[in-house]
Amino acid sequence: MLKKPRKSRRASERTEPGAKIFVPIQPMLASPAEEPFSKDGWVFEPKLDGIRAIAYVENGQAKLFSRKGLDLTKRYPQIVKALAGNEDMIVDGEIIAVDEKGRASFQLLQKASGIHESSCDTPIRFYVFDLLSFHNKSTLEKTLLQRRALLEKHFVETGDVRRVEDLGRDGNRAFLACLADGLDGVIAKKADSKYFPGERTDAWLKLVATRTTEFLVFGYTEAKDARTDSFGALILGVYSDDGQIVYAGSVGSGFNEITRQKLFKLMEPHKTSECPFNVRPMAKSIAAWVAPVMIVEIKYAEWTMDKSLQLPVFLQVRANRLPDGSKPDVVIPISEVSSVGQTAKKTSSKPAKPAKVVSINRKKKSKKEDRAGELRSALLDELDNDEDDMELEVEGSVIKLSSLNKVLFPGKRGTPPATKRDYINYLIQASEPLLRQIHGRPFTLIRYPNGTDGQKFFQKHWSQGLPEFVETVEYFSEHADKDEEYLLCNNLATLIWCGQVASLELHSVHGRIDAEPDGAKLSKKLTGSVKNIESSILNFPDFMVLDLDPYLYSGKEAANAEPELHKKGFAKTRQLAHLLKEMLDNLGLNAFLKTSGKTGLHIYIPIIRNVDNDAVRQLIGTIASHVAKMRPADVTVEWAVKKRTGKVFFDFNMNARHKTLSAPYSVRATNAGNVSLPISWDELDDIYPTDFDIRNVPARLAQVGDIWENILNEKTDLHKVLLK
Repeated sequence: MLKKPRKSRRASERTEPGAKIFVPIQPMLASPAEEPFSKDGWVFEPKLDGIRAIAYVENGQAKLFSRKGLDLTKRYPQIVKALAGNEDMIVDGEIIAVDEKGRASFQLLQKASGIHESSCDTPIRFYVFDLLSFHNKSTLEKTLLQRRALLEKHFVETGDVRRVEDLGRDGNRAFLACLADGLDGVIAKKADSKYFPGERTDAWLKLVATRTTEFLVFGYTEAKDARTDSFGALILGVYSDDGQIVYAGSVGSGFNEITRQKLFKLMEPHKTSECPFNVRPMAKSIAAWVAPVMIVEIKYAEWTMDKSLQLPVFLQVRANRLPDGSKPDVVIPISEVSSVGQTAKKTSSKPAKPAKVVSINRKKKSKKEDRAGELRSALLDELDNDEDDMELEVEGSVIKLSSLNKVLFPGKRGTPPATKRDYINYLIQASEPLLRQIHGRPFTLIRYPNGTDGQKFFQKHWSQGLPEFVETVEYFSEHADKDEEYLLCNNLATLIWCGQVASLELHSVHGRIDAEPDGAKLSKKLTGSVKNIESSILNFPDFMVLDLDPYLYSGKEAANAEPELHKKGFAKTRQLAHLLKEMLDNLGLNAFLKTSGKTGLHIYIPIIRNVDNDAVRQLIGTIASHVAKMRPADVTVEWAVKKRTGKVFFDFNMNARHKTLSAPYSVRATNAGNVSLPISWDELDDIYPTDFDIRNVPARLAQVGDIWENILNEKTDLHKVLLK
């Protein structure tokens, strides 16, 4: 049910305005390489099997944080005590446990860390291999060799904290030496590489004797002997780069009976009735699905393009990983290791062209809309100052704004940086069409507290004391197996608050809790069970959505990076959009177009809410498969990135109840603050996605208005057109 605005928590429970939020640095990650090598300009280190950690030393005190920002300080007091003897610095390293032969053992580390509820006297050490800051000055822009030299000069070693050994320039010899010492490989690093927090780059490569990857566990099959306290195989999956769940096969070997029983006990509390995959795996013996709370490391010979693991063997549970970090690895061919250090992405800097656009049934503004316009003008006038912190009174509520001069969008060639004040200015100016399109739709905050160059956070819920003006809706979540509270953006105050918390993108679902104009007869019972939510108004979308994503590479991308925006790739996407428009017209489907704000296009088909999400996805899947067969050289519906290369990826799986897309007029987290903008079909051939950003879209809105203003009045009845 819809929850009306409520009172916020008492002041003592709220974060003070301007309070500094500590966001741990995410470590730079290594890409897997196909085989050992020796090349000029590369250095090698042993690959340690432990828990990756970033250590912060300041004023004689130290803190430890994991790869995903978990505070490990209290868990490893001896390491923290040893680190505290250093000068002020931030270092990157690996926490390992050492067996009686002096070799690293992840299983012993798990036991020593209390993972298996046992204790032991295993030595725990922190091996440091990089320096990220020294005396409060960042070293990220320095080369690896420069950072190493500073680390060697200033880092104080003890029995508990040590520097990682430099294995020299001969990668092949280093690899064999590590294997002989019981390690599983080496890390190769480009000597002149900078440090890129949170990125998996080809400047660091991991070379191991056997290929391993981390997978999320999404379910299990029943045991062969039908036992109730065990299982047959684990059902595995990963997250794609755009957050979709991809089936990755199953593993049934590598377990002994004790391990099976322990894993079964870990999974049992997280059982769910909902299949997490868009297409159910062809496994008749699946006994249960589970929420993705456990990551396992799997050894395998090959992961084929059709998502089949060859000779998979279970190795261990990775208790030090968080579930949002499991993504498919891309193996770097050794023939390509010399191509490290690509140029920066380039985007078009041409200005937005005068548009040939016509609004949908545009009408004259009412007195209420005029008053809203006056409020927007007054708020913009109040923001026209240099104050970093201030308060705005909006619709009877006071919003405390902080860090208004902080740069959130660093800009690009021809486009200056944009601050939080600039972003909030845009949200106010675009609030009328943005709120019209997002009203009543559960949405996701995508927050960048330190701007587009910093770490991002996805939030569908808010637990820190929600402002009283923010409305929410409670409905049943299959993944959580319970009712949960979701955010709504139903008023201007909420929109400005989104700017204050640095939600640089607003992604909404395709369903809506508002009844008009066609949902009066749909159930409003959203809570209690999967059955209730599936029969409710939120499971009957307003749109069929076609997501077109070009996978044509310019050749300038860094290894493993998504394709950058470039003219050839977008031209191919335009061609597909025109083809689809003609096909949809022939089917009697009214289609509307917007830019994704990044590299692709979104086509929205407004539909009467008498068809549920599953049926909509099947219909779009049929259209997508037909187009892919018509144009096999240009279009693909394949999930495997290798199969997408050189083609436009037609993603029909966005048509699901829990899937979200950038809302119309939402800003995207690009350097220039580009906007996902509705455009007319007539202007498609003349525009480029980077034409529209937070600086020029308000002028466009003043010129042509919201061309999707009455899109919900342009619905097609699928029962009459396609389901006869």
